[in-house]
Amino acid sequence: MPSSFEASASDVLDATKVLRNLTTHIDEVVQRYLDGVNQTMTWFGTGDDDFAKKAGPPYKNTVKNVTKGMLAFTEALSALADGTVKNANEYVNQQDDVLSSIKKGNDGRSGPRG
Repeated sequence: MPSSFEASASDVLDATKVLRNLTTHIDEVVQRYLDGVNQTMTWFGTGDDDFAKKAGPPYKNTVKNVTKGMLAFTEALSALADGTVKNANEYVNQQDDVLSSIKKGNDGRSGPRG
């Protein structure tokens, strides 16, 4: 396990897997929600009566807002995972560059210069 002063790219990448799994799970929840809601989409009636006019639009609006909110949450988590992978890759690339520079500075030798 790395000390508190060093980054572990593998740990960071493992964390992104957790984020990706979470977004997949939320997407599945959204689909189950919509499947359930679709069965109740006409509970208020489909006719031109006063109750259907009064109850239908707010219900449909609530369904739309809940769905939008959950999808926005998965989009945010996905963007976080993408950014985290990018940062981990940049860390690894910079680390490789530094190690390569050190090696060149030591003429390919390891250990103290002298």
